[in-house]
Amino acid sequence: MAISSRDLRLLFQQSGNRCAFPQCTKLLTIPASLKDGAVSLSEVAHIVGESVDGPRGDHPMPLEERNRYENLILLCEEHHHLVDTQVSTYPVERLRQMKFDHEGLIAEVTRRAVIARAGDQAIRQQVIETVFSSLLPVERLPKYVFSVDCEFPESEESEVRKRLIRLDKPQAAPFIIRAGRLYCFQNLRDEPGPFAELARGNDVERDDSLGWWREESRRGWYVSLLNRTLNKITGWRGLNLDRDHHRYYFQPDEPGRPKSVAYKPMNQSASTLQVVWQPITKKTNQPKHFWYHRAVALEFVQVGARSWCLAMRPEMRVTRDGVQPIEARRVGGKVTKKKARMWNIDVLEELNFWRAFFFQGRPRLVVPFGDFTALSVSGNFLSTNVEWPGVPPERAKQFKNAVVEENLFDLAALDQIDDEVEHLEVPDEEEPDED
Repeated sequence: MAISSRDLRLLFQQSGNRCAFPQCTKLLTIPASLKDGAVSLSEVAHIVGESVDGPRGDHPMPLEERNRYENLILLCEEHHHLVDTQVSTYPVERLRQMKFDHEGLIAEVTRRAVIARAGDQAIRQQVIETVFSSLLPVERLPKYVFSVDCEFPESEESEVRKRLIRLDKPQAAPFIIRAGRLYCFQNLRDEPGPFAELARGNDVERDDSLGWWREESRRGWYVSLLNRTLNKITGWRGLNLDRDHHRYYFQPDEPGRPKSVAYKPMNQSASTLQVVWQPITKKTNQPKHFWYHRAVALEFVQVGARSWCLAMRPEMRVTRDGVQPIEARRVGGKVTKKKARMWNIDVLEELNFWRAFFFQGRPRLVVPFGDFTALSVSGNFLSTNVEWPGVPPERAKQFKNAVVEENLFDLAALDQIDDEVEHLEVPDEEEPDED
């Protein structure tokens, strides 16, 4: 299906006669001269390739959706050639963000020009700021769920854990037991693997994850597998799980001793932050009768038919002595009072800390499930521009390190994930083709 005139009009109108590639200043239309007519230098590029053989064409987006405005980006000839040649450097999510940022910039510049022409001083006092969400885009998810008959019921998952094989190569091995079957992300047909003892000699089934996402009950199972992956990630980082409140928190290394960790904040190259401490009463300079523990709630959420994000919400755990939790009814006021004093920048700094803590300065978090599949989460929070009066001057603060830059080593690692997924998707020769 060709690109419709409606979609082309939307693309050209939203792009403002400029190439969408960052820092490209080229006009896409050369005005007519006295002897010659105007010349168009624009090229319509596909974010997901128009065909499966095109650049980024192996994306699960249906073919009938690929010529719509949402999948098109307007570029100059140079940058069209660049993004279609270096597909690893310019994956789907990066081009989508590029389109979003450019069209938002064009809309904002146009809005300001209209306001200036109208002379509306009151509106001109508004400021445009970038607002960061608490959502981190998921770049890669396991495309298949493998299952095998399991002799243990759901209530005896601990027996399954006893039979898992520990491998030299670190990997997460989340699983669930439902209706007499064990489900996991590992390819149970490969050996060695953590589930080799349980899968050996049994028939292994493989389900397409996309089919699970469309079915309400199995989507919940998929989320359970992802959330159990979070338990592995947080465990690797030394966090404890508060099961009652579904959050992860720091515990002191020694009872009754505060704890700090190093990280890269938004305003500095490196710093440390208290994660367990006993607050001090300002009037008496004496310690209060409780302790604060930094905590975070993490959850994978589906935000579109094929899009997922990792939601991150900073929390606070309160204990009597650094170990024993205080009853919930006595905690609310302490935490609410503390959070009420936090401005947007404070919340963003908390989010930046947790991102830095989990991602360790890298542009993405990659969790392997064996040799041929992995979970990959982008380290850049979803963001947008908003118009509002702004933060009061006394609270205004410029920050850096809000965006994690790519590097060659991490791009190479992402290429390896893509290669492994392609390897996994090769059909098994012994299986008959489906009708």
